[in-house]
Amino acid sequence: MEEISKRVPCRDKQLQTLLDLFGDYDEPLPCSVFASGCMSTGKSLCIQSVLRHLGYKHVIINCIECYAPKIMYESILSGLGTDYEAEVGIKCDSLKDLIHGLNLLGQTQINYEPVIIVIDKAERLRTMDQSIISALLRLRELCNLNICTVFITHLVFDQFYFKMGVREPIKLYFPNYNKEELFKIIFLHQSTFVQYILNDIDVGDEVKEELEKPELFANFLNAFLSVFYRPCRDLIELQHMARVNFVKYCEPIVKGDIQAQDLTRLWRHISPILKTSLELLYLRISSSKPQTQSPGKENSDWETAPAYNFENTLKEELTSTKTFAQSFELPYYAKYLLIAAYLASYNPPKEDKRLFMKHHGKQRKRLQQVRAKAKISEKLNTQLGPKMFTLDRLLAIFYAILEEKIGLTSNLLAQIATLVELKLIAGSKEIDLDTAKYKCIVGYDFIAAVAQTVGFNVRKYLYDFM
Repeated sequence: MEEISKRVPCRDKQLQTLLDLFGDYDEPLPCSVFASGCMSTGKSLCIQSVLRHLGYKHVIINCIECYAPKIMYESILSGLGTDYEAEVGIKCDSLKDLIHGLNLLGQTQINYEPVIIVIDKAERLRTMDQSIISALLRLRELCNLNICTVFITHLVFDQFYFKMGVREPIKLYFPNYNKEELFKIIFLHQSTFVQYILNDIDVGDEVKEELEKPELFANFLNAFLSVFYRPCRDLIELQHMARVNFVKYCEPIVKGDIQAQDLTRLWRHISPILKTSLELLYLRISSSKPQTQSPGKENSDWETAPAYNFENTLKEELTSTKTFAQSFELPYYAKYLLIAAYLASYNPPKEDKRLFMKHHGKQRKRLQQVRAKAKISEKLNTQLGPKMFTLDRLLAIFYAILEEKIGLTSNLLAQIATLVELKLIAGSKEIDLDTAKYKCIVGYDFIAAVAQTVGFNVRKYLYDFM
């Protein structure tokens, strides 16, 4: 257990559950296990690490690659190395052929050897025939093997629809990492972050020692997560954004402008940069890291490398953001839905009437003045990150800002699911009028560029600019 925990930190409970389920070599396996949880929560890594540790015969099937049943069946048989390939070649057209191939494997098994089939991205199975999922859930009953099917998906089991009753799998949930766990996991990669800087710039031994100090990286991570933890829980995306911003955090230290121990000045330096980086969350359309030049050119000096100049880099990133947004081929109404999602995320719900209704009543001038004085840059909604909103509020704002009248159709609701799929909106792809909640995860510059393509003034409907 300790060996696996070192490779997969902060998942001790799930690892122990998997070890208990799969048991010893001569124990019967469960019929099926259903591992669910949000993206980047360690589902695949945990299961693969446990299987490698136990040494069981297994095959991992990715449903994105195996997009057709025939390809999936053949991948299972070839991955398990059955005698079916030698008998009829690697050709498997139906569930019947798959069961026959697994039974041939059972004839060569010794002492009831455990076999595990892992189906990753299992939500893709919903587009196939329902009999496939039903058969995979009860493979134990259909072949003479000590076999278990493990499903990995970001959906819960209730979202898999079955016309007839099926054998329910053992469910294993992977929750999102909390702030302390994210800190611990990213901190384990400190040497990688430092090497990312040192690969393209030569620094003195003293500066190198300062960059390699754990205290410096810990201070950066605390500042980074204080800004990024609320709008983003995706570990992969957080690692990418942390690597990009750590370069900017260390820039004044390398130049000698700020001492590594001066936490106050470092925070003042990185705070506006982190808030601006929220505009580029999930987009990855440009890199702040300079391209490596030829050895003959003198590019080792940080001060003379234009790509490391924050102002130039920021202009390039924002320009590329606008270019990307303007070339984004969204349908006409999808653009208005995205704008409505941004307005719902960055406006207080109690101000919707004043912002989107023509006859909202008079507002006391005195109250406006008090609010204007109370508003400082640190408390602007557009700088605090997006807030969750309900589907009915999104649709209400959508119809308020759209000049023409259209009905609520299935095509319109499908475009919301498309925006979620494109990671422009965070939330569930399943449209539920009662419980669905979303938040917009693109920045102001992106939305302003999208709004420009339809002739809409976003600033006019933002509470921060009233």
